[in-house]
Amino acid sequence: MGRDKMGRETKADASRETLDLFAFTAAAGAGREGGQLTGTRDLLRFSRLIDGLPPQSTTQINWSLYGECTSGGRRYIEVRAQGQIVLECQRCLQPFVVPLQVVNRLEIVRSPAELDDDDEIERIVGSPRFDVLEFIEDELILSLPPVPKHEVCPSAPGGSDSAEQPDAEAGRPSPFAVLEKLKKERN
Repeated sequence: MGRDKMGRETKADASRETLDLFAFTAAAGAGREGGQLTGTRDLLRFSRLIDGLPPQSTTQINWSLYGECTSGGRRYIEVRAQGQIVLECQRCLQPFVVPLQVVNRLEIVRSPAELDDDDEIERIVGSPRFDVLEFIEDELILSLPPVPKHEVCPSAPGGSDSAEQPDAEAGRPSPFAVLEKLKKERN
C-alpha cells in the first residue's frame, strides 16, 4: 500500500478512503489551495447515518473536500456534501424526503490541546490516516434536522399546518364532549 501525491492511500479496497490530512492541506504549498478530492457514495453504505431511519431509496451522496494551508501555516479543510434522505415526520409520523446539504470549513490541528472553543471556527485533530468517508458521514449526521417535520403535513385537515384540533375538524366527537354533557346534566 502506497500514497499518491495528495497523501491518499492507494489500495485495492476503495470502500475506505484514507488520506494524510496534513499533506492534503499543504499539497499546493503555503498560501494556496491544497488538495481536492471528490466522490459519490451510495446512501445505503453510510450505515450509521441511516440506522433507525425509515427504509431508504437507492440514492447517491455527492461529496468533496478542499484543503488549504495559509501563509501563516494554518491548515483548513472544507467539506461539501449533498443528497437526499428519508426521515419520519414527528407531527404526522409519515416518511418524507429531506434534502441533505453540508458546507463546513474546519481548521486542522495537530493535537487535542489545540481544540479550544475561543474562536468561531471548528477544529479537528488531523491524522496521516484520516478516514474521509467516516468524516463525510459524521458531517451528514450533524446536518440532520433535530426534529424532522413537513412544512405542511399532507394528512393535516384542509392541508394546513394549523394548531386547531384535528378531531373536531374531521367530524369526530371531541374527547371533552362527555365532560360537557356531564356538566349540563348536573346543572
